[in-house]
Amino acid sequence: MEIPRIEIPQIQIKEIFIPKTRTWEQYPTTLDIIDKPKIDYPVVNIPSFEPLDYNPDKFIPTDPVKQPEQKQQTVPQEPEYKLPVKKDKEFFIKCPNETNIPVGSYPNEQKLQVVVSHKLSPDGKVCYEILKDSTFIEKWIPSPPILVSTSIIAVTAASSPLIANLLKNLIKSAIKKISKSGKNEKK
Repeated sequence: MEIPRIEIPQIQIKEIFIPKTRTWEQYPTTLDIIDKPKIDYPVVNIPSFEPLDYNPDKFIPTDPVKQPEQKQQTVPQEPEYKLPVKKDKEFFIKCPNETNIPVGSYPNEQKLQVVVSHKLSPDGKVCYEILKDSTFIEKWIPSPPILVSTSIIAVTAASSPLIANLLKNLIKSAIKKISKSGKNEKK
């Protein structure tokens, strides 16, 4: 198999005219403190512009790019609100319902009565609470968890000055012993 010969076309590089600038002619050295402007040799930056290589024979016309069609956003419609239909008769009534006081709660702040249970009325349409008179202990002594947490807080608050005093004495004596042992070792 023969290796085909690859020919490279001749490359032509255009000659660009670059004017020679002699900086020592434009800015002569002076020993003056303040430079005086030289009007004889104005410093001019020559603007350069290189046009595009436009060849009408190689021009390829193209169609303008079509913009993608944008979908118009649809405005969401408000949902229709339907009023709940009121039932004339409910076969079963929930007892206790959301309006009733829970069992074990007090209907007022005086805690004179406590809710024991709930019962339907004879016609079966209303659920009402069955109340029982509360005792002295229920009225004035709080529940056991509240009683325990409150008493722990009270004992801690009452004993904290005693504990602080003990800790203070222990720390003082420990510091004295450490300082004495440090002095003995130095001697």
